[in-house]
Amino acid sequence: MSCGMDHSLKMWNLETEKVNDAIKRSYEYSHAKTDRPFVSYHVHYPDFSTRDIHRNYVDCVRWFGQFVLSKSCENCIMCWKPGSISDTLDSIKPSETNVTVLHKFDYTQCDIWYMRFTMDYWQRILALGNQVGKVYVWDLDIEDPSKARCTTLSHPKCLAAIRQTSMTRDGNMLICVCDDATVWRWDRIR
Repeated sequence: MSCGMDHSLKMWNLETEKVNDAIKRSYEYSHAKTDRPFVSYHVHYPDFSTRDIHRNYVDCVRWFGQFVLSKSCENCIMCWKPGSISDTLDSIKPSETNVTVLHKFDYTQCDIWYMRFTMDYWQRILALGNQVGKVYVWDLDIEDPSKARCTTLSHPKCLAAIRQTSMTRDGNMLICVCDDATVWRWDRIR
């Protein structure tokens, strides 16, 4: 999945023969053996494209199993999928325009561009900072995304926009990077 300033989201197939061949050749290429640059393979058209999820710049997108999580400057992360709820990703055609929105993860004070969310490796935890130094953390280890619990983390000295979040593989440590050049670490206590 890719996203952009034109508020579009695009799905690309990396499992085609030509793409896999280009990836294989990239590992075999050595700039020390030739003065010619690596010949890139260009894919001009996505397998699916939509502008129906967000009305503003889309600054972060991630796969969530067969679903997609994406956010814009609209104070919510959208959980959606291309096509109808019963369609498989393999059955989606490039001409498909239908999308199914499953859930909105709402938060506040995050209506500026380039605020990135993160997930742990197992996709059980979702985290996003806002423009006043708060972090929203959702527990996604549930069957129905609409039942996800949200916890808000804050500290009296963390007041700047949190642009980037990152989690350890097991989701036990969260790192947040702020506009005031501070780095905040949050540890999960069990």
